[in-house]
Amino acid sequence: MSIKDHLMDNAEADSQRGSQLQEMLADEAHEQRIKWWREAKVGLFIHWGLYSLPGGVWKGDPVNAAYAEHLQLRAQIPIHEYERIADQFDAHQFDASAWVRAAKDAGLKYMIFTAKHHEGFAMYDSQVSDYTIVKATPFGRDPVAELADACKRENMVLCLYYSHAMDWHHPDSQGNTLDFPANISAYDPLHAWVVDDNKRNRYERYLQEKAFPQVKELLTQYGPIGILWFDCGHKITDEHGKQFVDLVHETQSNCLINRRVRREGFGDYENTGDNQRHISAQQRDWESIATLNHSWGYNQTDHAWRSAEEVLHDMIHVVSMGGNYVINVGPTGDGNFDAKSLELLGVIGNWLELNGESIYGSQGSPIGRTPWGRCTRKGSTLYLQVWDWPAHGELLLPGIRNSIQDCYLLADTAKTTLSHRLLNDCGDHLIELPAEALDSICTVVAVEFDDELDVNPRQVLFAGGVTNVFGVFDGELYGEALRYDTGKKGRDNVKNWSSMQDYMQWKFRVMDAGAYKVTAVYGADEASAGGSFEIAVGPDKLAAAVTNTGGEYQFQSSEIGLFHFHAPGEYVITVQPNTICGNVLMNLKEITLTNHEFI
Repeated sequence: MSIKDHLMDNAEADSQRGSQLQEMLADEAHEQRIKWWREAKVGLFIHWGLYSLPGGVWKGDPVNAAYAEHLQLRAQIPIHEYERIADQFDAHQFDASAWVRAAKDAGLKYMIFTAKHHEGFAMYDSQVSDYTIVKATPFGRDPVAELADACKRENMVLCLYYSHAMDWHHPDSQGNTLDFPANISAYDPLHAWVVDDNKRNRYERYLQEKAFPQVKELLTQYGPIGILWFDCGHKITDEHGKQFVDLVHETQSNCLINRRVRREGFGDYENTGDNQRHISAQQRDWESIATLNHSWGYNQTDHAWRSAEEVLHDMIHVVSMGGNYVINVGPTGDGNFDAKSLELLGVIGNWLELNGESIYGSQGSPIGRTPWGRCTRKGSTLYLQVWDWPAHGELLLPGIRNSIQDCYLLADTAKTTLSHRLLNDCGDHLIELPAEALDSICTVVAVEFDDELDVNPRQVLFAGGVTNVFGVFDGELYGEALRYDTGKKGRDNVKNWSSMQDYMQWKFRVMDAGAYKVTAVYGADEASAGGSFEIAVGPDKLAAAVTNTGGEYQFQSSEIGLFHFHAPGEYVITVQPNTICGNVLMNLKEITLTNHEFI
């Protein structure tokens, strides 16, 4: 994916008491707003606009854009040509009830519809502009009004996406320098234009003429809106961000706002990047958004569909980390969900129908990362989402110092109790599973405990030939230069390892003494990376030289040596440079430990 495709991807005692009261009231209002969202956990994104009709193809040629909704920008289509798409936009297959039923059948609890994307075309009946689906197309109807009615009937929470920072149709906004050469470019950073009086004043005119009034319309014409979902907030100022936040909450106090209204700390919850699966620990509520193929808008040439297993594991992974998960569908210009999207939504729905108890209203996993799958929690019940079924029928549940009251497969209607036993004083339990999983993608084991959970959250080393993965996003970074990469596919590594003082650590626990093979997985480009590093556990150290892997994102496994753990206990792995010969040491992805006796 091109870097350009990521453009889109805060008397004195009386005053103090007054401030504290305001903060308390603000916290109470926030808790009230976000209560439904924390329960929902999973939602549907819908990207539908003028771009949906050409579907990533312009004048017979596929457009070089990862996201089909960026067609106008990436194909450099002048406004007078792009506007003609509206003349053919009749959307004769659009059925709001069918869309909402598809989301509901998939087990999804909220729907985010693109009321206006960067192209500037309002997919609703706006009085602010004539550039709307009602006024400019033969379709001539208001999809948001119809979706609002359908959502109300089906008990689906309607949420709306609004591109506030960029509008390629307005002469004073950002992004369109083809028709408006003096505009702020789609790729200009904030600091490059905010000091330019002409650009700043013109951009202010766009906000006052179009963006603020249209946000007001969306919040006053369609009843309660669950989320006003903003995008590209990094391109506006803190002052602008606060204006949008205040406008939303003053108009609908229960409407949530995502962090992309401006930056981290703004809005009611955080967002990851697009299709960003790997993140470090989050302190606030957060949401991950993902596509079923590459594009958000419909792209007729994009056949790189993810498997149902990948999508479901992604959803479970996000929820196990305490996040919400929103999957995207890009309907066709005719108004249909394509067959493959419906197929994948069907698999999600079938799984959630049987196992939704482990997702809806759940909290993130209290235990360390396990090789067999993921875990969620409700009170004193854990849900073990097992996608790597143990070959010998024994599942290790580590670090819960409570007695198990009951244990069963969640999809087993008889709730047959599974045999289990406590292995040690550390709270490691062994659960006897049936020979075969109920679900080939993921079978859920419900484990009910007797009291408030007493947990050791450290990752445990599994023996028996299991590969124990210590991914960089599960570790702690120390130093000034070392950073996480984007966390997207192929970018789940650390970067900028340019300082000898920077290092990484993971805390873990060993159940049984033994020897473990240590492997480092990293990428290194001969022209920019090199040096040597050591992996240490206590006084024991293994050293290795960085070897060229063919590229900084061409990850390869390098066997480093053996660690001997002579006794159970808690340990720390540290990875640090010995020498740095290039611009950076390497792009480390993970460290793995595998019981040597079973290799």
